[in-house]
Amino acid sequence: MILFIISLCGLASTVAYRSMDPLVTAVARDFMVPVTSAALLSSFYALPFALGQPILGPLGDVFGKGRVLIICLWVLTGTLIVGAFSPSFEALLGMRFIGGLAGGGTMPVAMALIGDRFPPNERQLAIARFLSVTLIGQVFASSLAGLLAVSVGWRGFFLLSAAVAFTAALGATWKLREPKTVERPRFSIGGALGRYRLVFANPKSWLCFGTVFIEAIAIYGATPYVGEILEQAKLGGPREAGFVIAGIGIGGLLYSFALTVLMKRLSRIQMMASGGVIGAVAIAGAAFIPGWPVLVALFTMLGFGFVMLHNSVQTEVASLAPEARASAFSMHAFSFFLGQAIGPIVFGNGMHLIGTGPMLAINACVLAAVGLGAAALFSRHSSVLD
Repeated sequence: MILFIISLCGLASTVAYRSMDPLVTAVARDFMVPVTSAALLSSFYALPFALGQPILGPLGDVFGKGRVLIICLWVLTGTLIVGAFSPSFEALLGMRFIGGLAGGGTMPVAMALIGDRFPPNERQLAIARFLSVTLIGQVFASSLAGLLAVSVGWRGFFLLSAAVAFTAALGATWKLREPKTVERPRFSIGGALGRYRLVFANPKSWLCFGTVFIEAIAIYGATPYVGEILEQAKLGGPREAGFVIAGIGIGGLLYSFALTVLMKRLSRIQMMASGGVIGAVAIAGAAFIPGWPVLVALFTMLGFGFVMLHNSVQTEVASLAPEARASAFSMHAFSFFLGQAIGPIVFGNGMHLIGTGPMLAINACVLAAVGLGAAALFSRHSSVLD
């Protein structure tokens, strides 16, 4: 039950974030702004999500991860409701920014709770199951957002996302309240810095955070532009874009189902390398911009490779500093979402400068390099400190 509630919290954050990608062209038309401007709605969620992590992590360690999670879920619910009635593009950007800050207290804190409640030998599987639920959210958000873009519009889907966040907030309030008997130290800047020093004292920390930063740029830089790419190639619109982007979530789900078999056949290092290469091959195939059904298959392949790499790194993060686990996962989320905030800006400018195909080819090379490089560098370190 606890894992289900924690996973529901991750689901709420994922739906709030990832539903935006297939709706970019619809929002651009509604507010009469360029697609490149509307694509900033993804960055305006990811950037505050990342920037809030250095504070939210220590707050979770001091005041209780459950308490921080509950507050952030209620704030996220409010921003989605208000955002659905935004009278201007600027107002919507503001709600996305506040929602990103609140989202920053959901997924990383939830993963830290998993690290607290599951022993090392069960941790990777528990994190993978958590990810599978969030990936279901990504599939649900992307595909349904694309399908409903015409019928109920992006505003209606914001309200649907608010209902998911509201359900998660209720569940967390019911099951994840902090026990009153636990004594915790007062929050202080010095204490927060001390926890981060514990995290960065582990030499693998820079490798963990650098890996997820670069992979986020390579994978999520292109997703807000899928709708525009399909429309320019006369291959579809928001509906087809939703199906394509949902492929990432489907691929991640396939990985979670196959994980027990993969763990028997491959080491964590081998999964990092394999994930990077599989994802890179998928992006390279997408550079030819085939029909949207083929793109769905390629993005499914991309999702499988991405989660294989990402889940392996997440498991390493759980062991960087057990006594400051929320801080470690917050720095992980900071790096990952900073990459997601920068990625659309880099890809959008590159796409209009050198073209979509060449940019996707570059992203493929970057993802292959980060997967193989991470595997090589992790293999030089000692075994995971559990």
